[in-house]
Amino acid sequence: MDDPLSHLKSLIEKYTTISFIPAIEHYQRIEGDKPGQCIFRGCTEPIAWEDARGETFLCEGHYQTMKQWIEDARTGLISGQGSALFGDGD
Repeated sequence: MDDPLSHLKSLIEKYTTISFIPAIEHYQRIEGDKPGQCIFRGCTEPIAWEDARGETFLCEGHYQTMKQWIEDARTGLISGQGSALFGDGD
């Protein structure tokens, strides 16, 4: 079975248009209207979240999904291992 980090990367590559683990703890809610599309393949929901650069958009539902995936990968890691890959916290 894949380690949690490999499994997370695999999910991201399969279901989104990106190939990296987003820094979800730095995402911010989008205020007002902004053009863009959720990074999940085939998603047509309005975007609700963006990364710190104002890119890599997520709709509300997929933001919650990504947060859960990352949290699941964090809890699956042996204490301390790979923590730098996931940032400092929520």
